[in-house]
Amino acid sequence: MTTLFSITGIILAEEGMTARVFGLDAQLLMDAVIMMCAVFFLFLMLSYLVFNPARDLLKKRQQKVADDLTEAQKEKADALEFKKEYEAKLSDADKEAGRIIAEGRHRAMEHEERIVEQAKEEAARVMARNEKEIELEKERAKDEVRRNMIDVAEVMAGKFVAEKMDENKQNELIDEALNEMGNKTWQQ
Repeated sequence: MTTLFSITGIILAEEGMTARVFGLDAQLLMDAVIMMCAVFFLFLMLSYLVFNPARDLLKKRQQKVADDLTEAQKEKADALEFKKEYEAKLSDADKEAGRIIAEGRHRAMEHEERIVEQAKEEAARVMARNEKEIELEKERAKDEVRRNMIDVAEVMAGKFVAEKMDENKQNELIDEALNEMGNKTWQQ
């Protein structure tokens, strides 16, 4: 490296310039000012042509994100409201189902009571009809017994008339007829 500085120093010495590390002369200052103006002018042009559209794009993007967040919060609030309504409706539906079930049970109990009552009434009618039939059968049996007694009496009268009977014979025939008919028939 020292050779490089020495070569540079020699070249500068031959041209008539003094070897300096950083030389501020008017040309350098003018070049620096022009360069700064060019950079500033370039910055203004780039700002107008590139940065402003980029800023607008960023602002639009920020606004879209903010709108999306606002809309998401609104939708979340709506969703919570719909959830509350759904839960309320579900609760109402449960209450309605309970009421319908209770009403169904009540109707079933009333229907059961009506059926039991109808069955009791039918049983009472059947019992009454059976009792009437039993009474009728008793009356028929009594009529049959009376007819049989009349027939026996006729037969006995015929036997009394057919034979000359004495009192012993009549008592024997009466006892025989009673034994044939049975003692209970006469007692009823």
